[in-house]
Amino acid sequence: MTETDINVPRIEDADRVIRRVESVLTSHGLTMHSRGTVKSYPGCTHWHFKDGKHAGTLEVTYWPAKRRVWFKVQAKRTAAWIDQLVPVLKEDLEKG
Repeated sequence: MTETDINVPRIEDADRVIRRVESVLTSHGLTMHSRGTVKSYPGCTHWHFKDGKHAGTLEVTYWPAKRRVWFKVQAKRTAAWIDQLVPVLKEDLEKG
């Protein structure tokens, strides 16, 4: 498993961060597979994004209580497209 922290501007504005994450990732051709929360991070928004029918799942979590946004890739859900896209997505999200 790998995690990549993202330094999102105005992280305290939850609605803005949520819109930004969804907008940036879909603008790169990714499809939101699910959006919900994770019991381990109360009050978070957690997404699964996929690239069409290709293998692999990119997870994104926004946890307002800890002022944190990060990508997560489970060992069995990795794919070449994720490795290539994460640096680009991180840069785009951090531009704000």
